[in-house]
Amino acid sequence: MSSKMPYKLRCSMAGHSKDVRSVTVGELMEECVVSGSRDKTAKLWLPEGLGFVCDQTYIGNEGYVSSVAIGGTSDNFPGGCVITGCQDGKIRVYNPGSVNPTSTFTGHSDTVCALITRPGFLLSGSWDKTARLWQSDGAPIVTLSGHAAAVWAIEFLHCPNSASEVLILTGSADKTIKLWKGDSPFQSFKGHTDCVRALAVCDSNRFLSAANDATIRLWITSGDCIATFYGHTNYIYGLCMMPDRNVFVSCGEDRSLRIWKLDVFDECQQTVFLPAQSVWSVSVMRNGDIVTGSSDGLVRIFTQSPERAANAEVLQAFEQELAQTSLNAQLELGGIKASDLPGPESLFEPGTREGQTKMVRNGETVSCYSWSSGDSEWTKVGDVVGAAGQSEATKNLHEGKEYDYVFSVDIEEGKPPLKLPYNTSEDPWLAAQKFIHKNDLSQYHLDTVANFIIQNSKSGTSDGASQTSNMSNTYVDPFTGGSRYVPSSGNVPSNIAMNVAEDPFTGSGRYIPAGQPKKPEPSLFPVKDFLCFDQAKIEAITSKLREFNEKVDPSLQLSDADLLSFVQSADPKSTIQGIPHLETFLRWPSDMMFPALDILRLASRHPHMNRFLSEKEGLLDVLLAVGRSTVPNCMMIFRTIAHLSMHKSAQQTLMDHREAIFASVLSVMTESDLSFTKHSQWKHVEVAVSTIILNFSILIHSTASFATVEAKSSLLCTIGKILSKLQEEEALFRTLVAVGTILADDNDAVAIAHSIELKSKIDYFQNVSGKVGECSKQILLLLK
Repeated sequence: MSSKMPYKLRCSMAGHSKDVRSVTVGELMEECVVSGSRDKTAKLWLPEGLGFVCDQTYIGNEGYVSSVAIGGTSDNFPGGCVITGCQDGKIRVYNPGSVNPTSTFTGHSDTVCALITRPGFLLSGSWDKTARLWQSDGAPIVTLSGHAAAVWAIEFLHCPNSASEVLILTGSADKTIKLWKGDSPFQSFKGHTDCVRALAVCDSNRFLSAANDATIRLWITSGDCIATFYGHTNYIYGLCMMPDRNVFVSCGEDRSLRIWKLDVFDECQQTVFLPAQSVWSVSVMRNGDIVTGSSDGLVRIFTQSPERAANAEVLQAFEQELAQTSLNAQLELGGIKASDLPGPESLFEPGTREGQTKMVRNGETVSCYSWSSGDSEWTKVGDVVGAAGQSEATKNLHEGKEYDYVFSVDIEEGKPPLKLPYNTSEDPWLAAQKFIHKNDLSQYHLDTVANFIIQNSKSGTSDGASQTSNMSNTYVDPFTGGSRYVPSSGNVPSNIAMNVAEDPFTGSGRYIPAGQPKKPEPSLFPVKDFLCFDQAKIEAITSKLREFNEKVDPSLQLSDADLLSFVQSADPKSTIQGIPHLETFLRWPSDMMFPALDILRLASRHPHMNRFLSEKEGLLDVLLAVGRSTVPNCMMIFRTIAHLSMHKSAQQTLMDHREAIFASVLSVMTESDLSFTKHSQWKHVEVAVSTIILNFSILIHSTASFATVEAKSSLLCTIGKILSKLQEEEALFRTLVAVGTILADDNDAVAIAHSIELKSKIDYFQNVSGKVGECSKQILLLLK
């Protein structure tokens, strides 16, 4: 790639009104681009001059278009076809020239988030935890069931004419990848620490995977991971191989498109930043041009060809748009003042690697720049809002993360030294303990390793400060921050118990640098009482049920007596078995369902109804799907799930379904568009989410059989991903209380929290006034 021009913008295609979630390229008379969007449409783009124009818009989707594909010619579609996968679980097929679907494939029960075609076949992946192989005419061939969470990624590894010989790869939110022949998986691939979001086949023996853990892994089909690619700083959503099969591209939540070589593991070849937070999808054309779809509603094409690149005016406008992008860096980067940052003169110093970022002070503004090796220059990425920063050039890279120091430690003669990463903000003894655990060393090495860190990192200075003269305490990348938290008024809920928790790292035996007073111990954790949602106006709910009952299809209408028996199920004194007619209400139009879900929410508080909800096979999955339809429905479903933790009859079922619940929470909190997040009841959704999280933490902390490392890790990882999204003070407070509860008296949980760098996300909130700040400070005591 070094001999070619770096990738530059070729054109931008505007037409969608919301996020472009999926893009693909293919042949429909000529090479074309198809895009799918949250605006419920797909679009066909055809080349015109150096750019592309919209030739057709496809409608009829009853929800977000989450995936798109282009089908080849067949008897039914002699000119090929356009295929969409939708939020309603349906796959729709269009003649290229028709706005409405010609046929619909049904079978999935939740969002169809991935589609791939091969001659004679269609492969789909869904949030319903399955992948399905279809004939191109829609006839089902096989359903692949075995994942414990949504199937985000699919690929054909081998696709002959015979369906029985097809080999299929699936990647899931359960963090695993499976290789299938027929309806049975014969190989499983484990290594990612978060949801697998994308797959790309290199050849018959190798494939790539990308995940929310910000890594890309190269696998051989025997099951081994042979390389890991680090560079992205947030979730990775898309992967695609280049035509020469030795280069691949990726995109993700860090606003970037990245180009890599299969045989160069240590850095990407080029990083292209976009003026959009989420780059959802990527595809590659035959000529090597790269197509992206992103959260600003645009499809963009990037090229290495000088003949196809946009003119200087368009390129300048793109760079200006990128430079004017505000980067919400929620956290101060190591507490460094803006006045301590280098000035513009530092941009005369060349970068050390592709995609390296540097923050530069220019008057009162802090700007972020990225190094382009191809252009040999620093490109402005945007202005950092609300934070100061530091150059990455002073950091050391280890396993894809930046550290102040990476020591080589000789533990045993005759064996190679081990790498010991350390940031000056860490307690040296805690860093030493993590090093010992990771390398299975004897506990006798603790003092030796800790003292080694202190002596070699200047952590043992006379004033007890853990810092050096030219390094900040903590580096946080400006692209990983979420929207800034703005506190609102509120009080600590009276039903959250205040208890004292002893933490092993704050006790008398812990390391205390010279001159540092002993910290007070936390008093908020662990919480022991589950929270629920009790308030209700039964008369108003009943009235609304009657109103909607008259408006729904006659086949779904109930008699007044049936309505009243349903309402009675919310009464704790009710002797009714189960919740009558619930299945009928769940078939009502989504915008009329919420009063019935409100009754369900009230019923779920009581032990006998709680048991019914947990024992009704498949009901929880149905409820999670319904919760994605509207904001009121989402609020009611999440409140209901929060109640399932209250009684023993449902607790095991809740734990068995925790991955699906957490995946649903993450989907709502991180992928909802403005129609959700700007809704007047969105704040109640946030509180319901935080109550689920808090009740899970109480359940795990108080029940030994539920307190597995996997459960703690899953909960803390979920919290880490939603913290920056929470705007409502009460929701943030409950989530922080959940963190403290799961950490209290639990060395494993504390170690997990440090491994996912949860401390850096809590640090910011300690400066917020009121209960949020106080709770954050007490969590930080547990993490010292």
